Amino acid sequence: TRLAPRSLQPVQHYHHHHHNHHHQQQQQQHAQSQPGPAGATVSAGNMATAAAAVNAERELLQFLEGACPFPAAPLPFSPADIGSDSKMFSIYIHEAIPNCILWGLFHAGALQTTVQDGNIPQLRLITDLFGGLIPELPKHYLKEGYVAGYTAGQSATSAVHGRVSGCVILSASYNTNVSVLDAAGDGQNLLVAQLTANVSLAADFGWTQTVIHSANVSYAALQEVYPVNVAGWNQIIDWVVKQAGPKQSLGQLWDTYVKTPATPYLTLDNVQTHGTDEWFVVSSDVKVKQLPPIT
Repeated sequence: TRLAPRSLQPVQHYHHHHHNHHHQQQQQQHAQSQPGPAGATVSAGNMATAAAAVNAERELLQFLEGACPFPAAPLPFSPADIGSDSKMFSIYIHEAIPNCILWGLFHAGALQTTVQDGNIPQLRLITDLFGGLIPELPKHYLKEGYVAGYTAGQSATSAVHGRVSGCVILSASYNTNVSVLDAAGDGQNLLVAQLTANVSLAADFGWTQTVIHSANVSYAALQEVYPVNVAGWNQIIDWVVKQAGPKQSLGQLWDTYVKTPATPYLTLDNVQTHGTDEWFVVSSDVKVKQLPPIT
């Protein structure tokens, strides 16, 4: 059996139609400035900001229309290529599938989480832990509990390449808010730092293990009550990615989330994974664990 997802339908493009007299006014101003979103005008130095606003407006329209902005591409294999695979079945996954899932989760507000002192059993989250990240914080709030909120800055993306190593590239941006719990004893939390981060990694996602080939982390402080050690944040997230990444595998995800009536009786055997341009391929044999009961 060969399983190949159909290509997603091309994203329709939506255009705003302005009145003729407004268009004429823009043409008259064209010699001095470029038209920005919603009829505004911007100087050449602000064209990047205007382009970002237009892209955000376009993505919002696509979201409202329910259209994922990541179109798929045709399967780049001939019937002979697919037939030459000796495995019992293959699954072909285009990068648009995880991208559209992440895009939907982002716009649904699901890509955010909060960790707070007292919410994790047998683990205290106190300001002393920030001695290397916000050095002044423990000096002013010693052993005080803290809360950290993480929110995606934009939809995370994945890209699949036909390279020998690091065939999957994941990119994400997120914001981090760090607050001291009940800082003044009045029940109010004190925001001491707001940071933004961009993270990307190149990895091979195997069935039994994940290999992280490279990771790039870039933090920046948006707001700080006390000086933030940005380099320290970069180092600790880089360490977490490289330590936690190899402990994850596609086999673990399959065993955890894929439940079918055949699961107790069948198992995947000798699974192989690889990437080609835009497509991720999983090929496997099927092994019978036990026969179903005869009724």
